[in-house]
Amino acid sequence: MADVRSYLWKNDRNFNEEDFEQQQYFQVAEHNDLITKARHDLNARELKIMDYVISKIKPDDEHFNVIQTSMYELSNVLDLKRSGRTYSQLAQNLDDMRAKSIRIYSEKERRITMTGWFEVVDLWENGKVKLKINERFAPFLLKLKDKGHYTQYYLVDTVKLKSKYSIMLYKLMREADKDNGSKIAIVQGTPQEWKTWLGAPESYTYGRLKDKILNPAIEEINLEIEDMDLSLFQARRGRSVVQVEIHNNFIRNRLF
Repeated sequence: MADVRSYLWKNDRNFNEEDFEQQQYFQVAEHNDLITKARHDLNARELKIMDYVISKIKPDDEHFNVIQTSMYELSNVLDLKRSGRTYSQLAQNLDDMRAKSIRIYSEKERRITMTGWFEVVDLWENGKVKLKINERFAPFLLKLKDKGHYTQYYLVDTVKLKSKYSIMLYKLMREADKDNGSKIAIVQGTPQEWKTWLGAPESYTYGRLKDKILNPAIEEINLEIEDMDLSLFQARRGRSVVQVEIHNNFIRNRLF
């Protein structure tokens, strides 16, 4: 890729007429397999960029359209400080996402899809951006109401979160909320399953996973997300933790 640091972004423009704050309340909808069975190494900002791009998909879209945006718009919607440095970092994020791989396992078809995130990314020196999602994502992002088994949330929620682990845990908790907040949502798994779901370093012991990833993610989500009140429970066999549960104790319309 051309050295994005050489792009001066001197004439950056807003090419979108939609209100940035309004865009933050667009909904992101993705098949549950993207949340529970996808394996990738996107960082926090790249996860937010992908949520922003997915929020542009309309429920009746038959295929992925070319998305036209700008560094100006991305910075504002993702609540980033507008600067040449930020724009260069966003350009690098987009290039990395084009190259980074993702593996998605389909239990129904007994198939693993291995692909990249974007087919193409075009950048202009005035900040204009055009990109297109890889067509291999169609089963996981298009016509979801016809397929079922999908999760929706507001873009603003993931924009608020700083850690990639917080974002991924947030999505797991949303996916587990089958009753739309009328009952406690629970995600449970072994320490190894939690490491896999969150993309934690394989070398982490459970103690390190809990201290470095799970507890900080729970704390950030409880601080930033109004309808989540998470708590962690663990079951032991002897001295070893064999099962970990995270509960969302927030109940909508609960009478006190």
